[in-house]
Amino acid sequence: MEQILEAKEENERTAVPIDASGNRLELDSLMVEYRNLFDRSNKLDNKVYITITFCGFLFVFITGLFSGISKITSPDGGLKLVVTVFYIMTCIAVMISYAYLLVYFMRLLQPEQIVRMDPEIMERENLGELSDSEACERLIALYRGIINEDLIKLKRRCDEFTRGLRFVVPTVILAFLNYTFQLILQTIG
Repeated sequence: MEQILEAKEENERTAVPIDASGNRLELDSLMVEYRNLFDRSNKLDNKVYITITFCGFLFVFITGLFSGISKITSPDGGLKLVVTVFYIMTCIAVMISYAYLLVYFMRLLQPEQIVRMDPEIMERENLGELSDSEACERLIALYRGIINEDLIKLKRRCDEFTRGLRFVVPTVILAFLNYTFQLILQTIG
């Protein structure tokens, strides 16, 4: 019985005070946000991979367009000369646009230094020597700092991805414009 009373007294000394329950809820929500942050970062990486795969299909289409360059004959006059010049210009534009697009998205796949809440950080903070409420408050501050820093990096990467997607459309339009000039050259050639 005496051991039970001692255990109960120990529990009461180390138990989280009622007013610290808000801290516990905040810490739990920060830990969930921390996990969600990594999930969102992984999803962004997957979207970049999908975009690069799309660029691979676009590459096959573009290389088919460039096969028409070898079939160009000496332009006789007016219309054929103009179409040939536009065809060659769009070939160059598509090539530059595609190369830029590919490099842009490959750069997004570079490893991002995301801050992690690892055991070394917790060890440096000596959380085991603090009371529950102090440790909880310190963990809240650590998680909040890490999440805020990582959210800034993730937002910047998402913005870069969105900007890159906006450049995909002009590249595709240029490719189809190039295809149109290729068809015109075949019909008037």
